[in-house]
Amino acid sequence: MAQVAARHCVARACGFITDLGRLLEDEHSNSPLALLELSRRPGRSMGSFARALEDFFTLRSLALPTDQDERLATGRRRWRVEAVSEPLRPAVAAFDTSRMRAQERARRAGTRSRSNHTLETALASMRDLATFLINEQPKTDWSLVEVHDIEAFLTLLPRARKRRLTVLRQFFRFARA
Repeated sequence: MAQVAARHCVARACGFITDLGRLLEDEHSNSPLALLELSRRPGRSMGSFARALEDFFTLRSLALPTDQDERLATGRRRWRVEAVSEPLRPAVAAFDTSRMRAQERARRAGTRSRSNHTLETALASMRDLATFLINEQPKTDWSLVEVHDIEAFLTLLPRARKRRLTVLRQFFRFARA
C-alpha cells in the first residue's frame, strides 16, 4: 500500500486497491502469478496497475518479473519482418528465427547473447535492403543480389555503413548455409 501511494497520486492508488479487490473477489486463483496475468491489459502496454502489482510481488519475492520486455521485442521483430516485401520475407524470417535460437542458446550456456536491440537493428537493416532491392533495383529474389546492389544500398546511409555491412555479411552467410 505504501509503495503504491509513494509512486502514484491518491486517486490512482485508491483505484489500484479497488481493482485488486475485484480481482480477489472473482472465481480465479489468487496466486501472485494469476493476479499478474489477470491485471495485465491486452496490447503493447501491460498497464500501470499490472506494473505496480509486479513491482510489489517481485520486491517481496512472491513472483518473478513478467516477460513484458520479451513480448514487446517479439512484436517489434515481427513487425519488421512483416514490413519486408513478400518475395523476400521468408529468408528474413528464417534469419530472425536462427538468430533467436542463437540468443536462446547463449542464454542457456551462460554466455553473452545478442541484445533484443541488436537483433531488431539487424532486422531493420534487412527490411531497408529488401525495400531498396524491390524499389530501386527491381529484384525479387535474394539469389539475384550482386555486389553493386549492396554497394549502392550502403551509400544511402554512409554513417551506418559499417554496422549494415556486418549485418548483411551475417545474413548472406546464413543464406548460403
